[in-house]
Amino acid sequence: MSLVHLAHACSHLQNASKARLGITSLPSTTQLHNLLLQLQKQGYVNTVSIGGPTPPPPSALAPLMSGNPEAKREMEMSGHVAWSAGSSPPSREGGGEGNSEREERAQEEPITRENISSRRLWVGLKYYNNRPVLEKMKLVSKPTRRIWMRVDDLEGIVRGQKRGYVHGLRGIGEALFLSTDRGMMEIRECVERKIGGMLLCRVNGVDF
Repeated sequence: MSLVHLAHACSHLQNASKARLGITSLPSTTQLHNLLLQLQKQGYVNTVSIGGPTPPPPSALAPLMSGNPEAKREMEMSGHVAWSAGSSPPSREGGGEGNSEREERAQEEPITRENISSRRLWVGLKYYNNRPVLEKMKLVSKPTRRIWMRVDDLEGIVRGQKRGYVHGLRGIGEALFLSTDRGMMEIRECVERKIGGMLLCRVNGVDF
């Protein structure tokens, strides 16, 4: 897992939200795709789709429209595939295809040597009362200092207590994402499932 690429993605999403962009894109990797789906699941971004160098049609930016048959056909014609927050792309990280919540999705355009370098993840950003829902995003682990925690330490962070270098959750709408042997999860889900893992990034933290 490349924390350097993840750090670049965190900075990019934070800056794109500050710039009030409606849509932005990231390189198409399994790690970033899983992270974006987690952000969508927690309500920080509107939509996530995979496609080429051109952005998806405007209909893909609205979650309600993304479930419309006409919007889906428009997405397919433009070469994009969208995933909902309850589904995930094929993953080589732990869980594989064993997600019972996965919904049916359109068939992705075959990846070839000619188009693999141009694949992009397109993200519809979210705003409320003229403020970005995703305001801050930053790595917790660093390439030179990876932080792994057990369930009891994660429970303390959820309760707002500091554990080592990591401050507890204190802000409204704050989230912390981890890499586990069952895939990427938010810290509260890890505590609920009694799973430890490596801390990846923090969203909307009061104090990083």
